Parts: sequence; C-alpha cells; structure tokens
Amino acid sequence: MSVAIAGDATYTGPFVQVTAESRLETFEPMWRGWRRGWGDWGFPETAFVTHYSGRVVANLGGPNGDRMRCRFVLSDPSAGLSGGGQGECQLAAGRRIDIILNRR
Repeated sequence: MSVAIAGDATYTGPFVQVTAESRLETFEPMWRGWRRGWGDWGFPETAFVTHYSGRVVANLGGPNGDRMRCRFVLSDPSAGLSGGGQGECQLAAGRRIDIILNRR
C-alpha cells in the first residue's frame, strides 16, 4: 500500500485485510516500530481472528525510517480496498490524518 501526503512524503508497506482465516502471526509486521496491537480497535489476543470485520491495517515506512500506521473500515468488504472505505493514518510523531478510500 502507498499513501502520499500532499507537501510531504510517500509511505509504503504491507497491509492486512482482517478475515476469519487471518492468523495472529499475520499481524506481526503491522506492529514493527509500534507497540503491539491497536487498543481501541480490539485486536485479538488469541491465535485466530474469529470473525470478518471489514477492517484493514497497514504499517508503512517513509523517508529516513519514518513510520505511519493506518486503519480502515471497508465500505464493501468483499471488494477489498477497491470497494472504498474510510479510516485514518497516524505518523510516529502522533499526527493523525483522515483517509477516504474511493471506490474504483
């Protein structure tokens, strides 16, 4: 996934769409550079995610090792990111950016 911030940098990295088949270790790359989990989203503490949530998380890297993490709720989960949705990204310094994913 890539996120470009106007007048700033482009951040790229992996994303995970949460599904019933997602194993907890699938999320390990999402915590790189952050504390484990994302408390107010209720990430699982067991070996498996037990339901489909329509949620996507991403852990992106930018220039000079800067980090950005993102979370989205999909409008049409079966269509993935191309079905649109909304969410937010957070830079390591704490700045939050609202994001709208347009349907393709």
